[in-house]
Formats: sequence, C-alpha cells, structure tokens
Amino acid sequence: MDELRAAFKEYDRDCDGFIRNAELGALMRAMGYMPTELELTELYQHINMNFGGKVNLEEFVELMGPKLLEETAAMIGLKEMREAFNEFDSNGDGAISEVELRESLRALLGERLLVAEVAEIVGDLDLNGDGRVDFSGGGHGGVTGGSRGGQGGSRGVTGDHGGIVATST
Repeated sequence: MDELRAAFKEYDRDCDGFIRNAELGALMRAMGYMPTELELTELYQHINMNFGGKVNLEEFVELMGPKLLEETAAMIGLKEMREAFNEFDSNGDGAISEVELRESLRALLGERLLVAEVAEIVGDLDLNGDGRVDFSGGGHGGVTGGSRGGQGGSRGVTGDHGGIVATST
C-alpha cells in the first residue's frame, strides 16, 4: 500500500488528489507493471465511464491491487525457475555449459541429443557469446528461446525468457 501511495503522489503532479488517464500508463510502468495497449485502453474506458477520466488514490488502489497481486505471483515463480536452472548447472558455477545441458537433457529425456542440437539450444540462449547460459534472476526477459527439436520434433526444449539472461562473467 505504501508503494502505491508513494507512486500515486509522484504522478499527481498538480497535487489535486487525482491522476488522469494520460498519467496512468506511465505510473503503472514506473511501478514495474507493463500494461499492453489493450489493457490501457480498457482501463481508460473504465476510468472515463466510472470516474470521470481521473482517479483518486482509493480508486487507483482498487484498480491496481489485483494487477500487482498477479505480478507478485509471477515473481514467486522466479524461485522455482532458479531451482530448475540449478538442476542443469551441475557444477554450481552459475552457468550452464553445453556439456552440462547435454548430460541433463540425456537424464531428463532418456536419450542423447546430438552435439549440434545442444549447441543450437545454447546458442539461442547465450546472449554474450561465452558458450554458456547464465542466470541473473532479474526477470529482464532477455532470452528468446523457442522449441528446438530434432528428428521430426519428437524431442525439444522450450526456452522460457522469464529470467534467464546471458551475462558477462
């Protein structure tokens, strides 16, 4: 609640106790919530119909509370993602090498992937070119990984970009 109150005050530039539609998107982004254009349009329509184009702190909390809870729930998944990353990082150095990935996938899938398949997966997830996948845990969304499969797509790994990013070591 304190975070919402402080953010609201910062964006209530004329100190009248209200923020307008035009300020809402910037305020939401400043709080770490990245609304889509569709979400903003829906919020603007709701605010225009129900609050005359502006909201006070109480109304803002009512609108944003559920959204912030959703965001928090997504962040809780970061712990689980870190634990999964650590399962692949067998030597505990904070990065997954091609060898570690190949061995982990062999254990997981029960079959060996080709060296080229593993190299392709690591190449897709390795943003700094050091041949390893690193985990920052920051949720930056810096990795774009897709399904990588071989032999008709019968096996593969889906890259999820919710916090695995390549970092300089």
